[in-house]
Amino acid sequence: MNQQWLLDNANIPIKYNILKNKQLHQGLLENDEVKYWFSLLKQKSLVNIHGSFDYCFENIIGKLWILGLSKEIDEFDHNLKFVFDFLNEQVGKQYLEELSFSKIYAYRDYETILASYLPFLGYYNEKSVQYITDKRINILYEFTKQKRYDIYVDGSKLKGVRKEWQPYVINPSLYSDGNIALPSIHDLILFSGMYMYLDKENKQKIETIIEWILDERYDDIINNYGYFYFPNESYNAKAILFKIYLPKLINLYKRDQRGLLFTCLILSYFKSSRNSKWFLSAMQYFDQFKTVDNRYFFPKHMITEKPDYYLIGGGHMNIGEDKRSKLYSEIISTYWIERISKNLEN
Repeated sequence: MNQQWLLDNANIPIKYNILKNKQLHQGLLENDEVKYWFSLLKQKSLVNIHGSFDYCFENIIGKLWILGLSKEIDEFDHNLKFVFDFLNEQVGKQYLEELSFSKIYAYRDYETILASYLPFLGYYNEKSVQYITDKRINILYEFTKQKRYDIYVDGSKLKGVRKEWQPYVINPSLYSDGNIALPSIHDLILFSGMYMYLDKENKQKIETIIEWILDERYDDIINNYGYFYFPNESYNAKAILFKIYLPKLINLYKRDQRGLLFTCLILSYFKSSRNSKWFLSAMQYFDQFKTVDNRYFFPKHMITEKPDYYLIGGGHMNIGEDKRSKLYSEIISTYWIERISKNLEN
């Protein structure tokens, strides 16, 4: 019923996301929001991959996925080829130098983050995407299967680490070769897009990774995981990675509510999370915003669309709708729940 209501009331991006009708391709590309984000992609820049600004690649490509673009649209496919030229060169590189910030950033930004949305966009068969997916699954699985949560070392024994950071220095064994063995939201985005194309063994490995995240002991790890230590650099400790944030679903602050829908969408692709106490509680939490017509009406900060804000933090939740429309909030709210619910049905 809500799907038909959305088709009757929403703009083309939502209609296209529901119907996947090729006849809507041109109308999709003419949508103002699509044109804005597509124009950023057409600049073909990978200078800024990770970050909160609109021009950062992770926001551009993630937003275009949310809006419905994919390999099926020729103009989009043509404008994304530069990414694969870069990725194909990157995955063949060997970083032989000692551990450094730049080495970690190379693997995180140039591989995991760059590839994270590509399976959703139809590029699951690309060798570079498959290579990065297999690599991240196995690195994370080898750690998370141990069910260990003691990720810190005694920072007081390490030279130059600030006193307040010393309890939270991440064990260097978890990133000794530059590849981080702790799961990030970008890993989960990559896995969720690839999941249906993987064999049973890799699916089970992913489920093990998800189970590690959903364990109560995960709550004891601080939100930025902690500080990576590089003894040979002038700035020798730094926070690089954020946890998948699973807030306590009681008396939430606005900042806790903001990314909740996006996080639930990503988690809805995995069996372990769909059946988890936290996820089921989150879906119940959303029900307080249900209308008498069984649609949804979330507060503005839960469906915000604002410049220069992390998409993964819930900062780009619009799907091509006119913000001046009286139905704007109801359409966006209902659509996000429909998108999550579709995964639960499947």
